[in-house]
Amino acid sequence: QTSSCVKEGPEVDLMKKAITAYGTGDWATLSSCFSDTAKSWHNGDTVAMKMSDRIEMFKQQRASLESVDPGTPNLEVVTVETTDEQYKGIKWGHAWVTFTGKSKTGEVSKTLTFASFAIKDGKILWEQVIYDAK
Repeated sequence: QTSSCVKEGPEVDLMKKAITAYGTGDWATLSSCFSDTAKSWHNGDTVAMKMSDRIEMFKQQRASLESVDPGTPNLEVVTVETTDEQYKGIKWGHAWVTFTGKSKTGEVSKTLTFASFAIKDGKILWEQVIYDAK
């Protein structure tokens, strides 16, 4: 079997685009990074949320924030050969991000976040995200 891990390329650029769009609140660009059927799990959700619903939730959460800065994320994309049809062609993106949020009242918070993405044909099929929800 052949596998690889890269720190640059189209899938890394796609993750950067999604993370930057989240940071700036550019919901149309964020949405464009995901497939139409993309699913999202955050912090051990037992049921996947449609990415379009997750973005609506992000919009509500962001109402109290002035800004969200993702800093410089650490990104990698892993490719693993597989005979499992369900996973053929999928690349696995991983992102370690420290988001710095500033509320409209001036309070600053930092949230260390890990995200795993399934990427195929230039779109994110699903995300699993873990962060401290404090």
